[in-house]
Amino acid sequence: MDAIQAQQFIKNSKHALDHLFLAIDEYNTILNLAQEQVEKIEFSQIALSDLFMYRDQWSDNANFYYAQYVERMKGLRFQHETASNELPQKLESALASIGATVGSMSSLAGAILQIAKQILSLRHEGKPIIDSPRYIGSQGIIEVVWEGRNHAMHWDEGAPRKPVKEMLDNLSNDLGINIEVGNNNCLSILGALNWSSSDAVIADLNTLVL
Repeated sequence: MDAIQAQQFIKNSKHALDHLFLAIDEYNTILNLAQEQVEKIEFSQIALSDLFMYRDQWSDNANFYYAQYVERMKGLRFQHETASNELPQKLESALASIGATVGSMSSLAGAILQIAKQILSLRHEGKPIIDSPRYIGSQGIIEVVWEGRNHAMHWDEGAPRKPVKEMLDNLSNDLGINIEVGNNNCLSILGALNWSSSDAVIADLNTLVL
């Protein structure tokens, strides 16, 4: 496939990429809302502690304010513990409302990597060697996309193949990304690539098929 055909293939893939990212965006919105509940309580705990430390402990009624402070902190700690414990269930319930799970979101991320790898493979008839590629930490984008797609296809088979393991290890070491052995890490790979939209994917692919 020549460069013009490859660019047309990329253009034709935009609709599919848009739908995949739309579903992932819904997941991220739900995840952020759930996490905000926990963070709001954590902030309240810090604010209350600072209030007593810098104001109430110097008051003539310090003992009274301290008693109030202790009771309020107990309540906030209970809320924080409850919210933290309920977070996985709330997230699962919220995701179920859009017919999704964390696993399915990772599968969608894998589908994006599959489209990208397929375009590269068709254009170059195999894993290409690109002059001056964009680097993701210490490795070129081709390596991350290619082995990322292989990870998406085979992550549930147990021990990853050497090129996949090396790519994931490099992402972890270079960028501090949390890689979970034995799980689908495609969402983390998309994050490393900074692929948060179809436009971002297409911009990179267009430079790789010339």
